[in-house]
Amino acid sequence: MQREEYEEWMSIDEDIPVAATLTDLEICQAVCEQDQAIKVDDSDGDECVEENPPTNAEMRQVLDILKHGVQHRSKI
Repeated sequence: MQREEYEEWMSIDEDIPVAATLTDLEICQAVCEQDQAIKVDDSDGDECVEENPPTNAEMRQVLDILKHGVQHRSKI
């Protein structure tokens, strides 16, 4: 490939933004917009099933699993 051809191919995408520095506010707004879009998309007529909160025993069991995982990782 000639240099001119290479430069022509590379200049095609110059106007397309590929990265941007976002502020915390912009990130929060984008997340909120996604959450709202998901809620809108989720409204297909299905009823929402409410889950019962976990019992104390279930929470203790999960906490023990997490503790063991953290201890195991700290040994590595």
